[in-house]
Amino acid sequence: MNSPLSRRTALRGGALAVTTAALAAPTATAEPAGEQVRGSFTVRDRRGRQRVLADTKRPPVIIGGQVIPADQRQGPEHGTYLIFNDEHGSERGGIVAGASAASVSLDYPNAQALTLGTRWQGEHGAAALFFKQMPDPRLPPGQTPPMPTRVELVWSTVDGAVLALSDSQGRPRIVLSVDAQDVPSIRVLDEHGAVVGGLPLAPG
Repeated sequence: MNSPLSRRTALRGGALAVTTAALAAPTATAEPAGEQVRGSFTVRDRRGRQRVLADTKRPPVIIGGQVIPADQRQGPEHGTYLIFNDEHGSERGGIVAGASAASVSLDYPNAQALTLGTRWQGEHGAAALFFKQMPDPRLPPGQTPPMPTRVELVWSTVDGAVLALSDSQGRPRIVLSVDAQDVPSIRVLDEHGAVVGGLPLAPG
């Protein structure tokens, strides 16, 4: 569990996540070896609203007309970003790729909904799929509370394969796993995290 790619890192590591929403102006161009290179590319609709953004730097965030600085977006500063926006200009999903992690995300109107990600370091790696609870869509971004993860499907070289189903407070209640030694288990947990049933049954 002390490995940088343990299940805890896979479940909680921000490097797997792409935060909701983004809008960025084209970055300055560079001209290495006499060739003009664009740092970003934007597709806009007839009303001038961004619909697709490709960028080589972490872009700012926009949702519901609110622009959030790029340093509040999770992900590598100089990764590859591909952002998809709806007809109002708000982000609805994206792809980010960096030197040690990559992810795909889909969004609710005011929060992240689903993230599929992978990360690696040397011989260790992890892949994860997260489903988050949907907040009240009427809440503006600044007033949207953090939403609990309801489903976590994770594989890592340290912990094996794990599927966790959580309650509305984000507490795991059913955990199915096949660990790194190929030992399977099913655990049913109460609201305090204590094992109350499963296979094999907890001792005592």
